[in-house]
Amino acid sequence: MDSVVDSLKNAYQDFVDAAATVLEASNISGALDTAATDTALKSFKQKWELFKVACDQAEEYVQSVKQRVESESLVVDAEMLLESIEKLHN
Repeated sequence: MDSVVDSLKNAYQDFVDAAATVLEASNISGALDTAATDTALKSFKQKWELFKVACDQAEEYVQSVKQRVESESLVVDAEMLLESIEKLHN
């Protein structure tokens, strides 16, 4: 789980840093298109896509844990039901 959280945190930080770089490049260029702003925007788009992938992976992990917990809960419920049935028969 730590690796999933770290991956998401790092992707988010890279995305935020890329956004700051775009703003910085735009401010320096006076909002004109320059090589620096184009490069910053390309990096921003790439970091955005990587962040979305990290979010999807985190969501998949959460869903797998949720399914595991639900499965374990069903097993516990079934065991309790069997115990109740056995008590009724005794």
